[in-house]
Order: sequence, then structure tokens, then C-alpha cells
Amino acid sequence: MSPFAVSDLIDAAERSGKLNVRTAELAAQLPNTSDEALRHSLDRLRRRGRIVRAGRGAGHWLVVPLQDSASGAPPIEAWLHHFMAKSLEEPYYVGFLSAAEAHGASPYAVMVTQVVVPRPRRPLIVGRHRLLFTVRKDPSAVPTQWHETAAGRFLVSTPEATALELAARQDLAGGPGRVLETLRALAPSLNFDGLREAFGTMGDVPAIQRLGAFLNLAEKGSMPAEMIADWLASKPARAIPLTPGTPSQDTDHLNPAFKVRVPADFITANA
Repeated sequence: MSPFAVSDLIDAAERSGKLNVRTAELAAQLPNTSDEALRHSLDRLRRRGRIVRAGRGAGHWLVVPLQDSASGAPPIEAWLHHFMAKSLEEPYYVGFLSAAEAHGASPYAVMVTQVVVPRPRRPLIVGRHRLLFTVRKDPSAVPTQWHETAAGRFLVSTPEATALELAARQDLAGGPGRVLETLRALAPSLNFDGLREAFGTMGDVPAIQRLGAFLNLAEKGSMPAEMIADWLASKPARAIPLTPGTPSQDTDHLNPAFKVRVPADFITANA
């Protein structure tokens, strides 16, 4: 095999706008090349920074254009969907703070991409991109939409599903203070139809109660909070803490609309 054969295929892929290539596809285009020779050629290109592996064992490579050489990989929009849906063949979506950022509602810089999948996966580093995986039994049941940029697109939870997950899994968002600040920015994107869809497919009542309390703290009399209060009015609900697992204190304030106990110091700090 010519030492330039694989390199030529990689160059041709980039010229055609294709940054996702698979070992099997390359092998099919080089029928006279042994698996070992192909592996060595790919490894040479990897060491040069021309390509980068998207996870071990998937046979999925990313072409690294010159403009992305400093980050060691193309933008995540260019490859995440191809990798998850086509190479791994797993349902997924980008969620939590990463989803809020995609919706333009993250007051903090998000250093990792939070991806929801149906089974445990180790964190993945591709160039300077770091992916953290969170398990949800059926990610395909969560309302999603496409997040599209000039580089490509991936699936992201809807604003309403994102808000509900942030309220339910505050540990994955850096705690209740960060959840509140993020929901303040996300609240204008929420609508009743989206909330109703998220509640119907993924919302347990305690998570919905907490979301209502957060939104009420974020902006008194906000429309989303009032919608949630109306939705909860006909549902059986018990008094719960704002943050799961937090012991109750005598100084807690019970929000009667959502039956959520909110620490007094949290109210004071976020007034």
C-alpha cells in the first residue's frame, strides 16, 4: 500500500465536507490493504494531528481541519450526532447545563458537554472536548430538538425538558444556586405546551414542584411558574425540600403553591 493512500482519502473527505470517517469505510476503499497496514497508517495520521479518534473501539475518526488544529478536533456539532447515533447506534441528547448553553441561557462557561445515554459510559476526551455521560433509562422519551450551527448539529433537550432536569438533578448543575441562575436565563424560552409535553413524558411530581419553586424565586409572578402552579393544583403532592436529600430546618419557608421548603438563607441570598 502506498503510505499516502489513506492520507489521500482523508484529504478527499475533508474537501467534500466530510469530517467523520470510519475504519470500515476506509478499508472498503482500499481492498488490497491489510488491516494492520491500515491501522499503522491511521496511527501515523493521528500522531501528526491530522485525525483524532472519537472513542476507543468504535472505529470512528474525525478529520481535523487546519483551523481546528489548536483544539485537536473539529467542533462538537460536526461529529457528536454521527458518533452517537451512527457509530455507537445509541439514543442520546445533550442535556443539563450544556443544553442550557445551547439555548443561549447559561450564565456560566460550560467546560464539558453533558450527554445523556441509556447505559453507563466513561468520560470521553476528544482533542480539547470533554464529554461526561449521564444515564437515563430511555433518552428517546425526552423531548428534544436540533441544535444547529454552521459546523453541524446535535440533539439537545428542549428548553422545558432542560429546565425540569436541572431542577431534578441539581447535583449535575453545580447546586441549587447555579440552577437558579440558569433558570433565570432560561425562563423566557419556556412555554406551556413545552412544559406540558415534558411533564407528560419525563416529569415526576417532586421535580415539577421544585421547578415551580425555582421559577418563582427566579422571577415573582412569572408566567411559567404560574402555569406550573395551575398544573399542580389537581395533583397529589407532599411537602418536599428544594434540594433532594436536604434535611428540613425550622427556618425553612414553605412555598404553598408548590409545597416546597426553601431555606431562608437561600431566599435571602437570591432575592
